[in-house]
Amino acid sequence: MIYEGKDFSADVQESAEVVVIGSGAGGPVVAKELAEQGHSVVMLEEGPKVETKDFTPDPFRAFRRFYRDGGTTMALGRPAVPFPLGRCLGGTTTVNSGTCFRTPDKILRKWRREFGLEGIEPEKMRPYFERVEKIIDANPVTPEIMGRNGEIVLRGAKQLGYSSGPLTRNMRGCRGCGVCTLGCPSGGKRATFLNYIPRASHFGAKVYCDLRVSKLLVKNGAAVGVEGAILDRDSGKPRLKFSVSAKLVVLAAGAIYSPLLLLKNKLANGSGQVGRNLRLHPGIRVCALMDEVVDGWRGVPQAVFVDEFADEGVMLEGVFVGPVLTGPVLPYFGEKNKELMFKYKNLAAHGAMIFDETRGRVRLGLRGRPLITYQMIPEDVKKGVKAIAYTAEIFFAAGAKKVYPTVSWMPEMTSPRQVRELLSGRVKGADLEFMAFHPMGTCRMGTDRRDSVVDPYGESWEIKNLFVCDASIFPSCLGVNPMESIMAFANRSADYMQEMKLKG
Repeated sequence: MIYEGKDFSADVQESAEVVVIGSGAGGPVVAKELAEQGHSVVMLEEGPKVETKDFTPDPFRAFRRFYRDGGTTMALGRPAVPFPLGRCLGGTTTVNSGTCFRTPDKILRKWRREFGLEGIEPEKMRPYFERVEKIIDANPVTPEIMGRNGEIVLRGAKQLGYSSGPLTRNMRGCRGCGVCTLGCPSGGKRATFLNYIPRASHFGAKVYCDLRVSKLLVKNGAAVGVEGAILDRDSGKPRLKFSVSAKLVVLAAGAIYSPLLLLKNKLANGSGQVGRNLRLHPGIRVCALMDEVVDGWRGVPQAVFVDEFADEGVMLEGVFVGPVLTGPVLPYFGEKNKELMFKYKNLAAHGAMIFDETRGRVRLGLRGRPLITYQMIPEDVKKGVKAIAYTAEIFFAAGAKKVYPTVSWMPEMTSPRQVRELLSGRVKGADLEFMAFHPMGTCRMGTDRRDSVVDPYGESWEIKNLFVCDASIFPSCLGVNPMESIMAFANRSADYMQEMKLKG
C-alpha cells in the first residue's frame, strides 16, 4: 500500500520490524527483499508519489516537482559543481538516464586490496547483479531507439578505433522519447516505482510519501525507530507528526542526505568520517555542429559509451537534452546564441565523466540544510580537459563542422588542431563547466571503525541495527554510473539483515 501525506488528518504512529528511509536505488531493494521474506517493512519517502501519467516533456514542471530544490543542488568550489537530485517516489531512479553498469571488477578488487573488504569479490557479487538486472529489465540500447546522436558518436569512435558500444539501461518497451531525465512518460524506463516498490508493496510493505524524517531514535546503543513530519505537498511545510518504531533502521537517503541526517542527530561519527570523502564523477558536455540533420531529441539521450580512456580516468557517455536545457550551455549570448539554436536540428552532443580523486565534504549548514564543498584538485581538472579533447576528436572524426567544448576561453573549435592546443594549454578548473550526477562515499564502509562509518554490510560501527544502503557506503568512486551497484550492495545488505538480524 502506498500512502500520501494528504491521506492523513492526524498524527501517525507505526511499528514494523524494518523502517527504510528513502525510495531511490537502495531503499526499495531492502524493502522488497525483506518483505518477501515475510518481515513487516515501512518505507518513507520525503517527495511526492508519482505515476507514469504524471510525466510530461515540460522541464520546468519536472524540475519543480520531481527534483530536490528544483534541481539546484550545488557543491561549492572553483569551479562550483551542480548536481541535481531526485525527490519523489523512486528518487533519482525516476529522473536519471537509466544507465546500468555492474561495479567494475577492478574496483571490487581495489576495495578488497586497499580497504580489506571481504565477500565482495566479482564472483561473489555476480549473483546480486544478475538478480537486480532481472528485476529492473536491464537491456542494451537497440538501433531502433538509439537515435542519430548515438550513431554519430559510434561512427566517430569506430573511425578512430576506440572501444565503444551501446549502453545497457533498465528498460522495457522503451520508445526513445528522449525525456528520461524529466520522468519517462511511457513507463519504458523502469525506475524503482515500477518494479521494486510495487513488489515490496505486494509482499506487505507500507510505503509513505510526503514524510520527512528528522530524528533517528536510539536506545541502549541501538536504533529503535524514527520520527519526523508529514509535509504539505504544496508548501513543503510540516503539517502533522509521525513516528515509526522498528527493530532495524535503514538509511537510504543518498550520499548527501544520509550523512546530513546522521550529522543532525550527532550519531555514528566516532571516526569523524560522516560527510567526508564525497565523490561526484564530475562531468562535461560537448556539442558539435554537423552538416547532417541529427534531431538529437529523438532516441535514448544516453545511448552509447566510449570506454577507451577508462584507464586514464575518463568515461564518455551519451547525453542529449531539449532546447530549453541546451541553449544555456551553448557558447555566446544574444544574437549569436540564437543563431546557433536555429541550427538545433544539426547539433549533436556527448558527455563524459571523470573518475575523481577529489574529496568533498557534506556539513550541516544553516537551517539544517547541507553545506556541500568540493574543491577540485589539479589532477581531476586535467582529466576534465582530456574528456573534452577526446570527445571533440570523436566528433571531428564523425564529420563535425564545429565543436563547442565548454571551455571559457575556447568557445568553439573548427579543426582537430585546436584539440591539441587544448591539451597543451594551461587550463584552470574555473575555465570549465562541470556538472555531476553521482554523489557517493560520504558514509564509507570499511573494516576499521577508525576510518569508516559502517562495516562491510552497511551497519554502523557505533549504533547497532542502523544500516546505510545507498551510494554513501562506497569507499571510492566507481568510474561508472552507480545505480546498479547501489542496488546490488543493498541486496547484499538485506541478505545479511535477514540472516543475522531477523531470522528466527
